[in-house]
Amino acid sequence: MSLAPPDSLPSTVAPEEYPWLGPSATSALLLADGVVDLEPGADGGADDAGSHQDSAVPAQPAEDQVTPLVDRAAIEQVLAAAGAAPLAERTLVLAVGSNQTPWTIARKYRRSGRDLDVTTPFVRCTVHGLAVGHVPSSAALGYLPAAPYRADGERMELVATWFDEEQLAVVDRTEPNYDRLRLEAADVPLALATGERPAHVDVYASRWGVLARDGVPIPLRHRQQELFDELHALTGDERLIGAAAEICARLAADPEVVRGLAREHGLVADDGLPRP
Repeated sequence: MSLAPPDSLPSTVAPEEYPWLGPSATSALLLADGVVDLEPGADGGADDAGSHQDSAVPAQPAEDQVTPLVDRAAIEQVLAAAGAAPLAERTLVLAVGSNQTPWTIARKYRRSGRDLDVTTPFVRCTVHGLAVGHVPSSAALGYLPAAPYRADGERMELVATWFDEEQLAVVDRTEPNYDRLRLEAADVPLALATGERPAHVDVYASRWGVLARDGVPIPLRHRQQELFDELHALTGDERLIGAAAEICARLAADPEVVRGLAREHGLVADDGLPRP
């Protein structure tokens, strides 16, 4: 394991590079003095955009590992040493976009202005019956954020995060365009890199549905430029022409653009997730 010190966690990001994930999802522990990688072979570094970079992409999904990649007992020991809430007192939340990275969550904690314990475990997981697309609306910085949708037969590698009560309250406030839903294992089976198969997991689901083409959700694009080019082809709108950074700036200045175009051109689908 290696430690990325706090001064390596960037305070700003380039919106056109959302979701800032690096080459793969991985398990890590956010601490007051940096980020510790929990999986063998991870290097603990961060690239210029703040994305987590692995020295070796895991060869198999979390659920296919013969031996668990992450030691739950070791996480509990670190939490206890930090005086932080144990896992049993935390809420497991599945992340589908930039919340998969400790760097994003560290920024959210820092910007909340609250004096809270930042110790947070991030564990890679295999999830079935779910896929990731985009919210049909732009975020404050102009990018189109990720959103989950029901997808029978899909299998994805994502990251689940254990938040304590105060941490979860902070993250909830940063997700005004989402509802936090509870997904039961009977509907969305989940296997953690610890070897556990939890009975349920929470997820942030878009309040506006997901971007779609001909009624079929558009899968997550790992560069906003690709998504903007696709939306321009679907709508012909000149505001979606140009470099991604320029388009993000336009959308940040006029946040209703994408939502209006999505309605006008029928580019919205229901996410198919259960709501109370």
